[in-house]
Amino acid sequence: MEFLHVILLAVVQGLTEFLPVSSSGHLVLAQHFLHAFEGDVALDVILHVGTLVAVLAVYWREVRRLLTFDAAAMQYVAALVVGTLPAVAVGLLLKDRVEALFADPRATAVALMFTGLILLSTRAARSDLRRVPGGWHPVPPPLSKALLIGCAQAVAITPGISRSGSTIAASLWLGLPRDEAARFSFLLAVPAIVGALVLHLLDGGLRSQAGPVALTAGAVVAFLVGIVAVRLTALLVVQRHFWKFSFYCLTLGAAMFLLLGE
Repeated sequence: MEFLHVILLAVVQGLTEFLPVSSSGHLVLAQHFLHAFEGDVALDVILHVGTLVAVLAVYWREVRRLLTFDAAAMQYVAALVVGTLPAVAVGLLLKDRVEALFADPRATAVALMFTGLILLSTRAARSDLRRVPGGWHPVPPPLSKALLIGCAQAVAITPGISRSGSTIAASLWLGLPRDEAARFSFLLAVPAIVGALVLHLLDGGLRSQAGPVALTAGAVVAFLVGIVAVRLTALLVVQRHFWKFSFYCLTLGAAMFLLLGE
């Protein structure tokens, strides 16, 4: 059952990391109802590594372009660094409090409803596509906007608040083109996930209740499912269907809040 539970959680992680419905929130609820790996932050981090590789696979052209380290690429990298700083600060200063939330499914249910409101708000955001001939060119948001998007990502450390939902919503409200809002959000996930992994390694390693075989299989499944999810979310953002996930988050959050309150 341990192996099966890890695979189920990996599917949940892969699907919900990039769909704007909070992967951490779904993992907390799934662990609670499966009675498996509750509060196992190490497992959560390993599954996030699987989805990290999914981002790199889908956006490998953009990553390769950034690794040229020319002036445009360095400006984009600088925006990603600035956008990562708020999450680093929250992770270092509030680590214990954040980890405690992973064992509180009712708080996660409330956070899911908050995510729903964030997504619903984007219906009123006015943002168009950036159509550039000849493929993608690094055009980063101003550092002030990157910092605000990073603040949205920092808030999303709370389980139940969607990282992709918060950062894409912030990007749209700050006027980023819809395709670039999705791209910047997904690339911003790379240093965030790497940072979480390093933090846990420095804090004594990744000690999970799951065995190494189950962890490896879970990471692979999260990677494969994540590739599908990241492409789907980018398409939904471009086609202006992103806000419709608000109904799912509001309904699930309210239902779980009432169910867990009994």
